[in-house]
Amino acid sequence: MANLKIRYTKTERARQKKILKVSERMLPLFEAMEKSLMATINSIAERIEEIRDEIEKNSKAAEPWIAVMSDSWVNIDHFISVNEIITKPIDVAGVRVQQFEKVDFNVMPVDGATPLWVDDAIELMQEQLQLRAEIKCLEEQIDLLEEELLDVRARIKLFENRRIPNAKIAIRKIGQKLQDDERLTIATAKVVKTSRQKEESV
Repeated sequence: MANLKIRYTKTERARQKKILKVSERMLPLFEAMEKSLMATINSIAERIEEIRDEIEKNSKAAEPWIAVMSDSWVNIDHFISVNEIITKPIDVAGVRVQQFEKVDFNVMPVDGATPLWVDDAIELMQEQLQLRAEIKCLEEQIDLLEEELLDVRARIKLFENRRIPNAKIAIRKIGQKLQDDERLTIATAKVVKTSRQKEESV
């Protein structure tokens, strides 16, 4: 505020009062947004951990026949590939993000000469790729939400540290100056009146 020039007028005081009123009304809204964003980010982070646990669980369940896969002439990558990761735009805590829907796979048909475990391996790979794609989508959501959170916190800081205190200081200083000016005007008027009375009495 020290570097800010103040116009000591009633109009400026009214303007600063309006700034203060708007700022004090907006601050709680941004604080609520901050809490909502933090809660949403934490919720998504928890979901990511749940999916990672699920991926780990699937991997452990497949351990008995993964060794067979490694010794086999069959390459699972030849049977399955990802065509597209399908998402849809949604609003999360006021931020537009992409929500995971599904993975569109290209699965090659399995013939009679293929080992029986290949069907299970394809199914497992599909599930694991689905889960990893969902994690990627959720991590991108967190990135966008954290960007918004930084912006909201910057706005809160602006209101708390600058706009509200500066408006209060300006209102107080303008009020003091206007009162001083009014007292000076009254005092000057009294002096002028007294001088005229003395002149008239002579």
